[in-house]
Amino acid sequence: MRVDRRLVGLGVFLVTAGAVMLAAREGVIPDAIAERAWTLWPLLLVGAGLSIVLAGRPGAVLGGLLVAVTLGAMLGGVAATGFVGGFGPCGGDRDGTAFAEQSGTITPGAQVSVAISCGSLEVGTVAGTTWSVSGSSPEGGPPQISTDAGGLSIENPDRGPFAFGGASNDWTVVVPRDAGFDLDVATNGGTSRIVLDGATIRDATFATNAGTLTVDLSEIAALSDLEVHTNLGSTIVHLPARSASASFAVNAGSLVLCAPTGAGLRIELDSVAGGSDLGDHGLVQNDDVWETPGFGAAAIRLELSVDLNAGSLKLDPARDCAG
Repeated sequence: MRVDRRLVGLGVFLVTAGAVMLAAREGVIPDAIAERAWTLWPLLLVGAGLSIVLAGRPGAVLGGLLVAVTLGAMLGGVAATGFVGGFGPCGGDRDGTAFAEQSGTITPGAQVSVAISCGSLEVGTVAGTTWSVSGSSPEGGPPQISTDAGGLSIENPDRGPFAFGGASNDWTVVVPRDAGFDLDVATNGGTSRIVLDGATIRDATFATNAGTLTVDLSEIAALSDLEVHTNLGSTIVHLPARSASASFAVNAGSLVLCAPTGAGLRIELDSVAGGSDLGDHGLVQNDDVWETPGFGAAAIRLELSVDLNAGSLKLDPARDCAG
């Protein structure tokens, strides 16, 4: 019987990815190690080189197996703990040049959007209806800012989606607490932290691709709807201390949910090659729904929908939710 080497490679890849995910979830592999699995990528070059050098010779299969094992370990680590540190070539090795601070006002009910690639983003709040943007960039130029229809749009200048080498973007964005606006934040690579203390937000959407994102809604004043998307990244969300609904989608990444003390949780979980620790926190499963006992009587009720694809969901881990 002849064995299809492509299927062998696929099998090795899937077995390795699943084994790493399971080992990380059970604590056999510490998170600090699993979350750096993506740094194994140079082994892909080694495997490809072996395949070329040994082509037509005994042992030629070793290159393909090394590639399959490496890809499986990378995917398993990322799915278990997220893509920590952002996209490697994206970050710079020096500080950027500061640009002049810009500011203005937001009309209540307007749209606020922020899109950053290759850098760090800090978003905070201030009383009133005034916004401001400060920070640095590779050439010292400000981000592209537009204020159409009383809203605010902030995005990278036209210099390509990723900045290889040199400096990276470093933005601090302050948004008003009182305007009652819609918020859309998209990050590609890098590390971002959004803290919305006291803000009145209507609809909020957050997305990260190959980066790390922290969203702190624990002291938000009002929030109508929340969507969070994580692709090949890691996201930590401090849920609001008020009743709300939200949806989350994770593709090859990790999601951490930090719930307020005493909150009732109802989580509809759709998982494909994913894992969660909901059962370890006393939630009761009924088909695809996990629920805190006494959910209906809780003063704070959080109804969440989570879609996991080769990802992981953790609830209230001390390391990520403390502080």
